[in-house]
Amino acid sequence: MNNKKGISAIVATVLIILITVAAVTIIWAAIIPMINNQLQSGTVCLDAVSAVTIKDEGYTCKNTTINSGGTGNFSVKFQVARNAKDFDLAGLQVLVSVGGDTATQTIDVDSLLANGAEVFTVNDSTFNESTQIQIAPIISVGATQETCDVAATKTLTPCS
Repeated sequence: MNNKKGISAIVATVLIILITVAAVTIIWAAIIPMINNQLQSGTVCLDAVSAVTIKDEGYTCKNTTINSGGTGNFSVKFQVARNAKDFDLAGLQVLVSVGGDTATQTIDVDSLLANGAEVFTVNDSTFNESTQIQIAPIISVGATQETCDVAATKTLTPCS
């Protein structure tokens, strides 16, 4: 008599199908939320970049004050406007071009409401030779903050 024991072909096929379905379910549960978060932050960044601008109505300029000791107080003023698109603006990354280099500062803009505008000032000892300013919105997506691409660029002129 043959006393061989083994798994039948039907049981083996069913086990392979169950293992494949389980693997696809685990991968689906891990990958889909990650892809959704990336798509959401990309869409919100597009909205933020198109919604935030630098207004050039006399408020965007560089200010230089030289003290009697020869040291200076250099600042850049700029007016930021925002339209009514719905996103959570957490801050602005300010990029000031100074003699071929770029000085970067981050400011909180909790008070910049939709359809509003506000004047901000940033100070640095190197801003005496500043030539242009750029802003990039920082948005909140869930529990993280993401810095978007540059939204606006303006050439700086001396304040009057």
